[in-house]
Parts: sequence; C-alpha cells; structure tokens
Amino acid sequence: MSTVRVFAKIDEDPSIGRHGQVFTKPHIVDLILDLCGYTSDRDLSQLRLLDPGCGDGAFVCEAARRLLDSLPPSNVDLESISDCLCAVEKDAALAMRTTERLAGLLREFGAPARTASRIAKGWVSNEDFLIADLPAPFDVVVGNPPYVRQEAIPRHDLELYRERFACFFDRADLYMAFIEKGLGLLSDQGVLGYICPNRFARNRYGQKLRSLIVSDYKLTHMIDLANTSPFDPEVLAYPGIFVIGRGKTGRVKFAQMESASAIECNDVRAAFRSSARQPVATAAVHEYEEWFDGEEPWITESPEHLALIRRLETEFPTLGSTASGTKVGIGVATGADGIFIVDRGFEEVEPELLVPLATTADILSGSVEWQGRCVINPFKSEATSELISLSDYPRARRYFELHRKRIEARNVSKRNPDRWFRTIDRIYPSLSTTPKLLIPDIKASNHIVFEPGRLYPHHNLYYVVSDYWDLRALRTVLRSSLAKFFVWVYGVKMRSGWLRFQAQYLRRIRVPAPISVSTHVMRSLAALEHCDSIEEIDSAVAKVYSLTSSEIGLIEQTVGSPAPAK
Repeated sequence: MSTVRVFAKIDEDPSIGRHGQVFTKPHIVDLILDLCGYTSDRDLSQLRLLDPGCGDGAFVCEAARRLLDSLPPSNVDLESISDCLCAVEKDAALAMRTTERLAGLLREFGAPARTASRIAKGWVSNEDFLIADLPAPFDVVVGNPPYVRQEAIPRHDLELYRERFACFFDRADLYMAFIEKGLGLLSDQGVLGYICPNRFARNRYGQKLRSLIVSDYKLTHMIDLANTSPFDPEVLAYPGIFVIGRGKTGRVKFAQMESASAIECNDVRAAFRSSARQPVATAAVHEYEEWFDGEEPWITESPEHLALIRRLETEFPTLGSTASGTKVGIGVATGADGIFIVDRGFEEVEPELLVPLATTADILSGSVEWQGRCVINPFKSEATSELISLSDYPRARRYFELHRKRIEARNVSKRNPDRWFRTIDRIYPSLSTTPKLLIPDIKASNHIVFEPGRLYPHHNLYYVVSDYWDLRALRTVLRSSLAKFFVWVYGVKMRSGWLRFQAQYLRRIRVPAPISVSTHVMRSLAALEHCDSIEEIDSAVAKVYSLTSSEIGLIEQTVGSPAPAK
C-alpha cells in the first residue's frame, strides 16, 4: 500500500500500538511498475492489476494513469477497462480517498462525472485483503503492504491469518501474509512487485516464505533499500523491492541503493535493462546466475562474498554444532524483570533462590564487572521443571503474592495458571558455574566477553560454552573480522553499520573443529586474549582458515578494521 502502518511499543506493552502513515515516493512507485512490465507502451487493457493494500492510492493511481495513456486516442470504451484494476483497502477513509482520486483521473481523461465515479468505485474495495474473496487471477500485483508486528494484530485476526497462511509463523510480520496471498493470485504469466521490509530474506521467520518463492515462483529482481529513504516521512523499516513471477527462479538481478533518489532509480533501471554489466555511480548492481535453495538465507552482498562463504561452509562446521564442540544459547527471560531481578542480599526471598546474573551492563568494558544483580530461581532443581513449593519458602511466597497481579498478567502465567510464578525460561543453575563467552545482541563490532563461571546470563545476552575448546582461544576467533564477516553477510543490518548478534546468526559462523586445531595453535590463539590489535587477531585467525590475500581483502573491505572489544 502507499501508506505504511507503523506500530511501536509504548511503555513496554506490546498490545498498545502507535499508528502512523508514510507515503511511498512517486519515483519508487514508477520503478516497481516498470520492473513488473506495467508500462503504457503496452496494451494494458488486456491486463488485470491488483493493489492489495492501496492506502491513499499511490500505486493504483499511477497504474490508472498508465492504463489510460495506453488506450488508443480515439473510440475509447471506458467500460472495457472497468475490470482492469482492483485496489483493496481495509481503512474506509483511505479507500474513499483512493476512489476520489481515481474518479478525478477518469474525469481528466474526459469521462463524464457519473461514469468516472461508477468505474472508480468498481476499482476500489473496502475490505481486509487477507480474507477477501477476490476475482483472481491477476497479471500484476503491486504495492506496499502494511508492516504490522504480531503484537499489534488483534488476537482473532492473528489466529485467522495463521490458519490461512503457512508462511505467517513464528515472529513473521503481517506483510509476509500479503506476499503469500499475492503470489497465489497471480496468473500464469503474472508478476508481483512489492516494497516491504527485507528481513524475511535472512531471518528465521522467513524460512517458509523463502522456500515457497524459490520452489514455486521466480524471483527476478531484488533491490536493497535498507540504508535509504523511499518513504515520506522517513521511517526505520529496512525495506527492499522484490519482483517475483510464476516459473522457476534462475538468474536474479540485484541492486543495493545508497539513496533511492529518482536519479539512482533511473540508473538502476537502466543497468537492469542492459545486457552488459553496466556500472552505476552510487548503487551496487549484481546478477546472480543461480539463486539459493529451500530455506537458505539470501546472501546478496556480491557474488564474491557468496563464493567465499560457500568455500568456508564446505570446510568448517558451524558454531553451536556437535562437530564444532560448542553450544550456543540465550540467557533467561522472566517476563517481569522488575520483580524477578533483584540486588544481591535481597532479603524478601530466601537467599538460596538467588542466582547471580550477568547483564549487558556487567560486560560493557569488555570484561566482567558484576553489578550485583541476581535472578530469583523458582525451579525446584536442575533435573526437573517442577517449581518450588511456596509453603517451603515463606518469604518468597509473601513476595510473589505481593506482586501476583503483575506476575499473572504475563502470557506464560496465563498459559500455566497453576505455575503462575515461573520464569519464562527454565533456569539451570549449573550454567552459572560453567565458563562461557557472553555476547550482547546489537553491536557495531563483535563484543565477546569471557565469563569464568560465576554468573547466569540474562536474556539480553547470548552465550557460547564448550567442553573441547579453550574458550580464550575461541574468543580470539570470534573477535576476528572473519567472525564479524559471517554475521554481516548472514544477518540483518541496522542503520549506521550496527549488527544483530542473535543466535540464528551466531550459528552461521564457521569455526574449526577443535580436533583439527593443534595444541600449539590453540595456545597461540589463547595468548591473544588481551590483545587490542585487530591486525594481530586477524593475522592469527587467517592462518587457521587458510585465507588467501584476496579473501582477506574482501573481508576487510566489507567489515572494516575497528578495534575489537577487550
């Protein structure tokens, strides 16, 4: 749709959404219609176009202009195009606005006011696209579907969408259901062109949608707009343009824009049309002869990046796999940190229930500086998921009862009313005494901290443990530019170069099997534990991976050479 519904959490309550509207810039609309082949030099009266979330009509109104321009100059029968456009909008006011704009275009073309109003009303449908019964198939499906996180979708609608759309699972955003349904409405030669968040191309929740596209459809163009401003006003949506048709995915044209300006869009359009590899002043343009299989993330930095990744994938196991001798996990989520996380010496619960907790605040310096926070452990023992009997812990019983209303408001309590005072995640006290590497999520560089086995990680920290690696040596590997390169290539990118060091991306890092690392090499890597020189770290790690000079150059060019975390 031309307007993006943007929802943000307020006061940490996911049920509360803040609604706003932003508009797709006209030259972005033009580019998408062009890439879909909906141009006025064709007989557009023979095509049917759908805009599944039309907002105030940016896409469908431009399509109407092109449709009218494509008609012969004489003997125009407007009735012949009454079925050529279909715009769907759930918001009644926006649907009316789009209808009025379309009627105005028809009047400008010379249609009588009554005829213009009737045809425009026939083009616009005020209903929910995801449950609407539309007169398929369509030759072109274009637009900007709404971006709505699941927390902001009414429960009834959420359950209905999950039943209808296989790709709408896990943490999927609403736009993914729009992609799935839009694809299903295509004619045999149909093309879909959306501008939407690019996160599904790499995230776990995009697995099913990626598999659907590469198995049953043909991705032809992908444009990364994550660092640009294709909307007015600007919103932080990390968008991309995806053009998908019927058929089998083969060659894919890809571009990464810097500004998404009208000039840059024209340059990319020309580069896509050219049979030769035409350079673009600002955008990076590539063509992939083969695409990815199944649920694989779409790695689109360049063919050279992909070649290096593929080489390393064939030679080294993934972090967290059995072959790597490591395990990747995430710390404890409570659902009510203000209640379950307390200071050491907290006297309102029995002291044996307090487990020392590591948070991001404890590792900001690059080493552990414990601030004295603890998590209350409501579980009976390591070996069971049973909770403690509150009758055996009178202080904890009084404390939990005092905060019972807030504790029971959590979803985990609603699902388990008899276990209302549990934390979301199990707590395994032995993890506290296990040496581990701690990794915060959002960072500009790989911030890896060694924790010797005194603290339990909080939910905002990922951890790596191993019975085979010297963790000081593994820390050196994970501090390297190569480790950051893996996260950069596989992960989603934030503005200003920040990265998400989530478990799903950490598990994409390739590390040597510990059995293949000699004692001498293990010691040399561990000896760099306190090294602040990224050059020394990278040099040592490059030898372990047998990186060539060109591969080293590509890595440095991609992630730069910031000073590593201590």
